Amino acid sequence: MKTSIPETIANSKQSYCFNPKCQQPENKPDAQKCLSCRWPLQLNDRYRAVRLIGQGGFGRTLLAVDESQLSRPYCVVKQFFRSSRATPKKQRNCFVRKLIG
Repeated sequence: MKTSIPETIANSKQSYCFNPKCQQPENKPDAQKCLSCRWPLQLNDRYRAVRLIGQGGFGRTLLAVDESQLSRPYCVVKQFFRSSRATPKKQRNCFVRKLIG
C-alpha cells in the first residue's frame, strides 16, 4: 500500500539521530554523525531518519529514507527501547498486535 507523504515532511532538510537519548537529534541532511552525540546517522549503511513520527512506552517510529535505492523511497523504522519491564517477545507481540489491529 503506497501513501503519499505530506509535502512538509517530504521536503525535510534534516537528518534525525537514531539515538533515543540524544538531546539534540536534528542534524544537517548531509551529516554523517550526529553533532550532539556522535552516533552514525545511517542505520545499517542504508536508512537515514528524517523525522520522528511518534513515541510510546515500547519504542518510537521514525520516517526514514532508504538511501540504498536510486529512487530513495520513504519508509518507516520502528525502534524498540530496551526495557526491564518487557521481554523482547512481549515487545514483538505488542508490535504485531498493533500491525494487525
